Amino acid sequence: MRHSALADANLEYLDQGRLANPQLTSEEDRKRLLELALRSNAHLVAAMKGIRSLRLPDWCISGPSIAWPLWTALKGKPAMAGDHQLYIIYYDASEQAPGKEATYLRHVRQVLSAGPYQVHLSNQAGHVFHHDSKRISNGTPVTCTAEALVRDPVQTYALGVRLETNGSFTVLAPFGLSGVFSMKMERNTGYCDEEHFLCKLRRVEAMWPGVTFR
Repeated sequence: MRHSALADANLEYLDQGRLANPQLTSEEDRKRLLELALRSNAHLVAAMKGIRSLRLPDWCISGPSIAWPLWTALKGKPAMAGDHQLYIIYYDASEQAPGKEATYLRHVRQVLSAGPYQVHLSNQAGHVFHHDSKRISNGTPVTCTAEALVRDPVQTYALGVRLETNGSFTVLAPFGLSGVFSMKMERNTGYCDEEHFLCKLRRVEAMWPGVTFR
């Protein structure tokens, strides 16, 4: 029988190894603890409220914007401070989308102007991903934000979180959350070349020396 990781809601005393093991704790526990970690970050919650007010289609914050606050909650502040980067992705396939992107970015920067973040905004409808495997067709566009996460170059960063109008969090984790809880940087084979991945890895290793990769 799995032990509930929520028996002690104090992140400082949580067993990270147990959380990272799908045989010992549930994905639902990991989702709840991820939410707890993110809600404890006042700047991030305020940013998500601001983004939500703009009603971007199919939006979420993604990647390091989720992983780094979680690791900080679990392991403390990084040895080398990271920049306050906020990655926001959304999906708008309408004909007007190219003209609206600059307006979206301007509005996002306005509502987040009081916070510490450098904003990165990206419409996934305009992205075409290439795979280096002959078994998968190249140049295939994605059809929604969740599908874009599946093709994130770093599998550990294939995460999305959206704050809904009722205050709840929607968590998108196509590969599950055990990887980010174990702090293992994993390359999404085929969607990320080795040089790009190693650059990402070296940055994280400098911030959290305990991070590993496979």
